[in-house]
Amino acid sequence: MATAWWEECIVYQIYPRSFQDTDGDGIGDLKGIIQRMDYLESLGIDAIWLSPVFCSPMADFGYDISDYYTIDPLFGTLEDSDLLIREAHERNMKVIFDMVLNHTSIEHPWFQESRQSKDNEKADYYIWSDSIPNNWHGAFGKKAWTYDDVRKQYYLHSFLEEQPDLNWRNQEVVDAMFSILRFWLDRGIDGFRLDVINCIVKDKTLRSNPKIVGSRPRPYDMQRHIFDRNRPGTHQKLRMMRQLVDAYPDRMLVGEIMVELPGEPELAASYLGRNRDELHLSFDFSLAYTRFNAVKWQRSAKRWCEAIGKNRVPSWVLNNHDISRLVSRLTGNVAKAKLASLFLITQRGSIFLYYGEELGLPDSKVPWKYIHDPLGKRYWPVHPGRDPARGPMIWTVEEGHGFSVGESWLPFAPDAASYAVEEQEKDASSMLNYYRSLITMRKEEPIFGRGTCTYLNTNNKHIICYLREYEDEKCMIILNFNGRKQNVIIHDMVHPKTDWTIRFSSQKMLPDTETEAFNLQPWQGCIYSLKSKSS
Repeated sequence: MATAWWEECIVYQIYPRSFQDTDGDGIGDLKGIIQRMDYLESLGIDAIWLSPVFCSPMADFGYDISDYYTIDPLFGTLEDSDLLIREAHERNMKVIFDMVLNHTSIEHPWFQESRQSKDNEKADYYIWSDSIPNNWHGAFGKKAWTYDDVRKQYYLHSFLEEQPDLNWRNQEVVDAMFSILRFWLDRGIDGFRLDVINCIVKDKTLRSNPKIVGSRPRPYDMQRHIFDRNRPGTHQKLRMMRQLVDAYPDRMLVGEIMVELPGEPELAASYLGRNRDELHLSFDFSLAYTRFNAVKWQRSAKRWCEAIGKNRVPSWVLNNHDISRLVSRLTGNVAKAKLASLFLITQRGSIFLYYGEELGLPDSKVPWKYIHDPLGKRYWPVHPGRDPARGPMIWTVEEGHGFSVGESWLPFAPDAASYAVEEQEKDASSMLNYYRSLITMRKEEPIFGRGTCTYLNTNNKHIICYLREYEDEKCMIILNFNGRKQNVIIHDMVHPKTDWTIRFSSQKMLPDTETEAFNLQPWQGCIYSLKSKSS
């Protein structure tokens, strides 16, 4: 059976506000993404995913949508989105839009009509109650219920009070949301990233969540979210959605699954359906939250692969718009970041990269007065918010860094010029060219996207070693998660050392040896290919 594009794709996430500004307002736009299409093509990626660009009052920067059928003027026009899709398709790249189905903006016409009375046409489009029925909290603080002075009832919002939750038990709501999906599929969109998709169906009787004993910074984290998400009805809605999307050739759905930390890969995998009849892909963020340690990373990766199984497709991610950037989580250690990316891009399935990840871009430093993110405003300084991970892309070394001629909406990363694309283009050893080499290798050799993966036992707790196999090809990846040189003996390797030849390294190689051991420098990762024995 032919492999679908999404089964081994490399997707590049763009946060449109921060990628490229063309009108001087300091905020990126669709024309800016179009302007950088040649760069995107040069990376070798298969698709771009755009965080929301629909009309929005921007209480949560586009995740509060007031009109699903139009582009917010901040980013451009509907014609700009059509041109972006055409330009991407001409370069053999897919386009994925971020779609928020759990809630709308409080300014959406549906909510404005729903709040007018208890018996109008949209009265049941949202979840209303005469009193606060349970202990649910919003993810951004405060209770999940807000009193509306117009309707004289409380409405549910799992996030900000400006983001009322839709009532997915109302078939009219389901039909309306499916019509929105069809609108964009008809315009050529190749897929959707579905925001907090496991939250769309709530408990029918709105029961309270069990409390978690202990001290946590947010009330939201002090309860088990068993009644406000992961309800059985969500799976039914996703099966319907999958049927809709499958009616269009080569389209896909990838879901953000909200889980309890440190992660529940089995839950994320369940949204793919038992017969691949729900989401095409789902995100498991366990690895992004796992301490940089060989034993812990291997355990996390194996658990995700086991949850997915052989017949479904895993997706892999280390960065996105909601978490601190990898380089900052690794305290600026570039060698560690290269090792992590080598692990990422040699995994079976789909790979998701975040803009600037290929530059080794760290978080921006965002002083209190420049914070935009509602999470940061609410919990500073306990939680700095998500703004630091959303700093502007760095294209050039001069003032404005090629991002905008105006003042950027967020500060650039410290020492920004050292990360500039134009500088890294000139340096063969740069992070940018390192990523390009990895992506090229993955694209040219199906073993990395499709092959099986078997973890091999070694004599060293600082090492991850795994064997990739596809048809008659074999390659072995060895990663040193330690800051010292390591000598590694692989106990269950089928072929002796002399059968293997180095073909890629994250660093300059140590002199080769003719023993059964492999020698790795601090934080070094290597790919070996099996070669035939000489007669």
